[in-house]
Amino acid sequence: MSTKLDSKNIYNFANFLIGLFIVLSLVQIIVEALAGYRFYLFSPYYEPWIILLTIVTIAVMLVLLWYFRTKNYRIAFIAFLISSVTSLAFTLMAYLALSDRDLQKSVPWAFVILLCTGIIYSVSLFTSKTRHKRWLFWVGAIGFSLELILLVLQLWALNTDNAAVPIIIGKVLLWILVLINFNMIFYILNFKEELDLLKSEAKTEPSNLFTGIRVGLGIVSLFAVLIVLNVATSEYAWEKGKVARSKLMVGDFEAKIYVNAQNDTLLYRLQLPKDYDSNKEYPLVVNLHNGGGVGTDNLIQLDATTTAQLLSTAENREKYPAFIFLPQSPTNNGFGGISDDPGVSGLVFEAMDQLEKEYNIDDKRRYVVGMSTGGYGAWYFIGVKPEKFAAAIPICGGGDPKMAAKMTHIPIWAFHGKTDKSVPVHLTQNMIKAIRKAGGSPKYTEFSAGHLIWDKVQSTPGYLDWLFAQKRPD
Repeated sequence: MSTKLDSKNIYNFANFLIGLFIVLSLVQIIVEALAGYRFYLFSPYYEPWIILLTIVTIAVMLVLLWYFRTKNYRIAFIAFLISSVTSLAFTLMAYLALSDRDLQKSVPWAFVILLCTGIIYSVSLFTSKTRHKRWLFWVGAIGFSLELILLVLQLWALNTDNAAVPIIIGKVLLWILVLINFNMIFYILNFKEELDLLKSEAKTEPSNLFTGIRVGLGIVSLFAVLIVLNVATSEYAWEKGKVARSKLMVGDFEAKIYVNAQNDTLLYRLQLPKDYDSNKEYPLVVNLHNGGGVGTDNLIQLDATTTAQLLSTAENREKYPAFIFLPQSPTNNGFGGISDDPGVSGLVFEAMDQLEKEYNIDDKRRYVVGMSTGGYGAWYFIGVKPEKFAAAIPICGGGDPKMAAKMTHIPIWAFHGKTDKSVPVHLTQNMIKAIRKAGGSPKYTEFSAGHLIWDKVQSTPGYLDWLFAQKRPD
């Protein structure tokens, strides 16, 4: 079979791959817009989806590299090879960063590098020999314009102190990515033009190999798209329902505000013990919300503070009378323990002191419970203020082992999921090992699960009895 006859099959296969890539990339953008990080961190379908997308991407890259090499477009070949390697390296880095907070800081700058290599490739298309191919010329010209806009916006987001700017730019970026995705259609038009040039050649039989791959990839992709779109819409509905769910949980949780001498403000909710008697002392349970409670509405932390929900049931209010304190963090840095940012931890401690002036709180029975972002906070609280707490329950959070020596006298029961992608399990394991090495005796329960382990924690026998049995010695 001649090279020209083989080329017909390859050009047809290339158009199938590029069309499939466009569809999958658009679905990926939709998933990003609807579900965001929750799809990547919590869905069991994330890895298979990324594998499928990566396989199709690599196949498209190989076909284009074959085309540039066959046509002797050396500059475009080299530029695209560099851009392809950078793209695959960025994909790997972004995946690893999901479970590595330190690596997450480098991802935005890696994206800048990716855009720069993409711009170089785009320039090669409308300045080298490929400029004589009209559709490749437009791939380069339009791609260059869009990637340059992306680069400017990304650099702006990285160098501004205005917290609102990155959020707005992030939404704009998605639309530009859609346009870049549609720019791939010009590749299809280019290969169609190549096929038209081969029409005069003898007919060739369709390749059984390419046909089989098309059918297999098509079926797998169809099921994958339906699954991930279903997951994304479910996550979107969950996110949009936070306010409504929180309003249903308000009950006796009163909205309060603490303002210190420097005019720093902490929003929080407080539930008093049932039938509060000012002549009796009651424990205080500090509930630190997960990332879903971040905001400034003094409401949605109710939906993101699962222990508080459990303690506020009629049965548990009767069994464990206590003050339930729910501070709200306005940023993802939460309550400390993430990077070097203390978050709103200082304000929480000040608000606790203020509450003890207003109510009869037992200073020997202050407890802190937190999950995810709040889990980081729970570890941080007992590290920087060990004298304040009688017990702590950090759930799927991370701490600093250097603080372990300060925690040896505090009863701790930590929980984590073995396959947690959001907060790697070794962060809790390292804390437990460090505290035990320093002389402490923390309890630790590890589940065969991912990040969302609240139902398993809630069903753990005796964990609330254990919490309320703890008391600081005189």
